[in-house]
Amino acid sequence: MWSEFEFNNPYEGTIPKTICGLELPLEYIEFMKKHNGGEGDIGEHWLVIYPIEELEEINEDFKEYLPDGNIIIGSNGGGELLGLNRDGQYFIVPEIIEEDYMDVIGNSMENLPDDINRFWREL
Repeated sequence: MWSEFEFNNPYEGTIPKTICGLELPLEYIEFMKKHNGGEGDIGEHWLVIYPIEELEEINEDFKEYLPDGNIIIGSNGGGELLGLNRDGQYFIVPEIIEEDYMDVIGNSMENLPDDINRFWREL
């Protein structure tokens, strides 16, 4: 699942519990403490997970388009954004964000590569 993915160095410091008002799931916080994002091939697709220290600025750029209670945490590097919603679910949305186009793909950071690959296979 994560075998071809290049993780960043672990995050040093205290990870914020919220980003742009969204409380981060414990699983995501633990993942970011250990890896702080990265990028690479996850099987059938490319995935970029943004470092925690970039999330506030990235989400400021999207706040007028992104519904409240949702943040962007990554992308596929080619026009699709990866986000996290207030229910702790991960979603994919085109860079031109409209809530009607948000597709929930799962709720586990550990299973994220499989969830992304399954989503694109089923289209």
